[in-house]
Amino acid sequence: MKEDMRWRRVILWMVLGIFLAVPLWGCVKEQSEELEQFQIANFRNKLMAVCFVDGQRGWTSGDHGLILSTTDGGKTWAPQKSGTNHTLRSISFIDAKRGWMVGGAGTIIRTEDGGRTWQPLNSGTKDDLMCVKFLDEKHGFAGGVFSLFLRTEDGGQTWTDMTDQFSEEQESDVVTEGMTEEEKMAALKEEFAAEEEMGEAESVIPLNPMINEIVFVNPLKGWAVGEAGSIWVTEDGGLKWTKQSSGQLEDLFSAYFKDEREGWATGLNGTLLHTENGGKSWKALSSTVVQSLFGIAVSGDRGYAVGNAATIIETKDGGKTWKEFKPAAVQNFSWIRAITVVKDVQDKYVAVGGLGTIMISKDGGQNWEKII
Repeated sequence: MKEDMRWRRVILWMVLGIFLAVPLWGCVKEQSEELEQFQIANFRNKLMAVCFVDGQRGWTSGDHGLILSTTDGGKTWAPQKSGTNHTLRSISFIDAKRGWMVGGAGTIIRTEDGGRTWQPLNSGTKDDLMCVKFLDEKHGFAGGVFSLFLRTEDGGQTWTDMTDQFSEEQESDVVTEGMTEEEKMAALKEEFAAEEEMGEAESVIPLNPMINEIVFVNPLKGWAVGEAGSIWVTEDGGLKWTKQSSGQLEDLFSAYFKDEREGWATGLNGTLLHTENGGKSWKALSSTVVQSLFGIAVSGDRGYAVGNAATIIETKDGGKTWKEFKPAAVQNFSWIRAITVVKDVQDKYVAVGGLGTIMISKDGGQNWEKII
């Protein structure tokens, strides 16, 4: 009798478990479907990054884990399931199949099938990641807030923290005890401005500056740029990074190098920097605008930098001089976050930004078509 009672209890618990599991699975599936529908329905969310691997295939990403892809050069875009609700701020593809994206709360996702499926990777951090760059299928980097910098040698399965190479204390007369990071930054900028006015300013960088972009011109040489005019360079494939003096304390958001010697960096309040010696020295250029510039791309003699309030500046002399440019397509555009030169297609640019807008130029930037 006792044995029968025991088996009845076992069967009862098994049945109860099945009844509990079915609605739980339904809830998980429903949440996943709701996230997917939310991402699809919110094409008008901010787009933060854009990347093309050739003349036909490209991706853009943004708020709430939104990913859009194109296989026809940007004429049409379709959503992909990212599996995350965090903002995806940066994209790096090494070919049409393999790519990575990073974003809020330490999010890193990877695809090996052109984005049909995305797998989450363990970054080892919950801090926001702002940029990602892969050199090949194994070696890559990710940068973020508080000088967070990660390196992988196995395609993102594991990451090594290199933050100590990017975070350093600076000598200052400002008493920052008890201040927040924002208050420290403001105080240090004020000190720098005062010293600069007296001709005593030194090349000093505030505490733990955010890293906003990583660029490489070949497998060995690359740069990273970030808050408070921060610029770092590597000449050994990213194993060691050293500080370069930009002469600025304005935040830098993007950089573009056409070779090992010549490059540009853009940033807060219309900041535009130029180097012709690999960053050993940087010269401030007139951007002719005061709006922040978030992205830059140069191809031949023409180039464009984009930013807040739908700002676009252009160069027609290889980046020596720049002026504001206002194509009709940017009307009612809140801001433009990123721009890229489409690989393998001469004179083609793609820009993305606020309200989920995507713009394409096929004539070197003279005329722009608003796709979304």
